[in-house]
Parts: sequence; structure tokens; C-alpha cells
Amino acid sequence: MMVRAALDSPESGGSSPLPRKPNLVLEPAIAQTEITRLALKRLWDGQERRSRSMAQGVACWLWPVQSEVGPDCLWLDGPSVMRVLFVVNHPKSLRPTYTTAYLAMAAKRRGHQVAFISVDDLAHEREVTGRVVKLAPGKYVDTSAMVASLKASQAVREEVPLAGFDVVLLRNNPHLGDGHSARVNPAIELGRRLKEAGVMVLNDPDGLRRAGSKMYLAGFPTAIRPRTLITCSPNRVRAFLRELDGAAVIKPLYGFGGRNVFFVGRGETANLAQIISTVRTNGYIIVQEYVAAAARGDKRVLLLAGVPIEAGGRVAVYRRLHASDDMRNNMHLGASRRACRLTRDECELCETIRPRLIADGLYLVGLDIAGNKILEINVFAPGGLHNMHELYGVDLADAAIADLEKKFKLRGAYHPPVPPRMFMRG
Repeated sequence: MMVRAALDSPESGGSSPLPRKPNLVLEPAIAQTEITRLALKRLWDGQERRSRSMAQGVACWLWPVQSEVGPDCLWLDGPSVMRVLFVVNHPKSLRPTYTTAYLAMAAKRRGHQVAFISVDDLAHEREVTGRVVKLAPGKYVDTSAMVASLKASQAVREEVPLAGFDVVLLRNNPHLGDGHSARVNPAIELGRRLKEAGVMVLNDPDGLRRAGSKMYLAGFPTAIRPRTLITCSPNRVRAFLRELDGAAVIKPLYGFGGRNVFFVGRGETANLAQIISTVRTNGYIIVQEYVAAAARGDKRVLLLAGVPIEAGGRVAVYRRLHASDDMRNNMHLGASRRACRLTRDECELCETIRPRLIADGLYLVGLDIAGNKILEINVFAPGGLHNMHELYGVDLADAAIADLEKKFKLRGAYHPPVPPRMFMRG
């Protein structure tokens, strides 16, 4: 089931400098779908999608990507390359085990143009510009070779207008780096400018701002998350613990990576004042009911548009087991990993939060689950692909980029472009 559009263009050697009306072959099975009807109307009307580079003053034609992403999508002949930019803390800090490296490697392997930029190299005057580092042409045997090429002195670095990229992935961690935080993250504001210029920016900058703290989880149904208090008041913390009458976890609202996370047992008051004082140095406090199942570890799940990533019969999930002398399940703090499956109840958790993630444009998200409760929703550079690759031998990053190709292609059929979240999985 497909639509094929044959178009003359400068790239294809056609005689006309502009696209002409296409010759269309439409299979009846999808003739009545809404997206096909609108896309064909756009093509028959001779409308075109253009972006103009202010720096170069040259109009360039942007063609939807050609990629086998499913039986019910629109196929358009034309260049099959996406220009993908990864915004990171700094390209030199990228490691071969990072999920960002796996995503970039998959995009490069699938034939796309890949570049990186440090969040500190973003700038805006009349438009958003920056000094990017481009991956050199050619194939890389693994992410280690790719990262080494990126950091090499001969890597191509140049100042460019960022609206020339088709897809910008905001993969910087605002909790790390030079003074930025989830509350003051320049990538969000400049990413919003790029979104307004028509670039597909993921995760959506406005969604990242809404989900930039652990308070985001408090907006979901109480049945799927631990009981939670968010406050600055030590007295309210003590009252909450008395009412809870059970174990709890105290941590900063804007914390990250297991820093300043404390376990408080049922009825414990020793050192409570010191714990509260330590956590309050970062602002608001979050006091969360302790989920007993977390003592046996939690599960990290990676979602695309609210749906667990799947490839080769494996789902993007693994179990994290904390070290014997630590309650935190963070891998960089000594936790170990185990292969696991996603249960039916856990799939229902993902389904429950999916509408909210889609509405907020949170495309790639990491969930931490224990005891059929969501402990955290990670929206800034969620990781885990390396562990999953080593556990299962499946390239889940390839599945993620294939899905991104589909979103980009469908979006390109509309003029003006439709927000990316409108093309997330139904």
C-alpha cells in the first residue's frame, strides 16, 4: 500500500528549476485516509515546501525522506537524507556508551548527515546559529570509532545557521556543565526559536520546560506513582512522614543522578533535620513514598511517543540492581544490570501516560518503574541503549531513527509543517 510521487527537481536532473505536479499512483487501500487526502491535495495544487537561509540568501528545497517505515505511509521520491543535529553538553565529553552516540551512529549508518553542537556554542542574533562539528563521510565500525573521529583535530567545524537542519535533538543534560540547570537551560529557549522556524525539535522545548523537574510526575494519576509531597517547609516534611507512617525517600526537586537522595525508615527521626537541610540547599524538597519493590531494583524503559521501543523481538527495558551498600539504582553509582521483560501491568503504565507525553511533545523518554509504580520520568537525554544492546544484541537505536524518519516524512507532506507531536503513534 503506497503512494508514489514522481517529481522533477534540480537534484534529479529534471529540466525545471522548480518542482512540477507529480504523477501519482495511489493504491485504493489508503485512498480515503485523511493524511493521504491532504497530502495529495497539497501535491496536486503545486504547493511546495521551502526554507530560506538568511545567511546565504538562497532558497533550498526540502524533500520528505524516502525510507521503508511501514505499509501505510506516504512515499515520495527525492533525496533520502535528513540533516540531523545533536545538541549536547560538549562533543568532547561524548562517550561511546552514551545513548546519544548510539542514536548518531544509527542515523549515520542509515545514510543521514549528522552533526553535533555544544549548548555553549548556540547563539542568536537574527536567527539561531552555532559552531557545529560534522561527522566525516564514510562508515564507522562502532561508536568508539565515531566518537574518536568527532573529537579529532581534523574534524570539520563551522559556523552555520541551525534552521538549515531538518531535525534537532536536544540531548544536553542541563544538570551538568557550566552553570546551566533544568530551570535555566539555553537549549530550550533557542530550541523554541528553531521550532518556530519550522525545524523538527525533539524533545519539544515547551514540553521539556514543563517536565524539567520531578514535579511533572505529580501531575499523573496517583494510582501509578508513589505518594508525594513537594515543599520547602521542614514542618510539612515531618507532618507528611508521620501521616505516611512508612518509609520514604527525600531528594531535591531538581536533582539528578542520585545526588542528595536519602532513605528515611518508618518512624526515623535521627538525622532528619540534617537531611532536610542538605536537600534544601537545592531549593524545593520532594518527599516520596518508598516503594518496597525498589529494594529488588527498578526497570528502565525507553519510550518513543509513549510506546516502548521494540526491535528484533526485544523491548527497550532492563533491570537495574543497586549495590549492596546503596539504595540508589543508578548505573554510574555501581548498580548492575539484568535482562528482563515488560509485564502487562507495566505496559498499561506506559499506555496511561502516553497521551500526556504526546501532548507535551516528549518523543524520547526514559521511565523508571518498580512495583507497578512510575518512580521517575526522564526527559533530558534519557539513556540505556548501550546496556540494552549488550544485554540483548539488538540495535534499538536503529528502530528509533527509523521511527524518526517516518515522523519527518509525514510532516513534510504538509504546508506549513505540522507540529511533530501530531505524527506520534496513535
